[in-house]
Amino acid sequence: MIMIAISTTELRRNLKKYLAMANKERVVIQSGKAETYEIIPAKKVSDTDKYFSNPKVIEAIERGREDIKAGRFITITDPKKIWETILS
Repeated sequence: MIMIAISTTELRRNLKKYLAMANKERVVIQSGKAETYEIIPAKKVSDTDKYFSNPKVIEAIERGREDIKAGRFITITDPKKIWETILS
């Protein structure tokens, strides 16, 4: 697969061009020295992603969202005490 790497400045100048290009090849955006991002068309992700195209997974995500709205969640403030927080 062909890949092109561009800067954020180049992306801003030619956004439409790179969005169209992402349908055919990988478009990677370099932001600063350490950050990189990739443009992936939503259709491409949903068509090939076995996880998010699985109806059971989508149902589980929706149930999780409902739990959060209803206040059924635990906030973990100390990652070293995950189980203590969950079990308390």
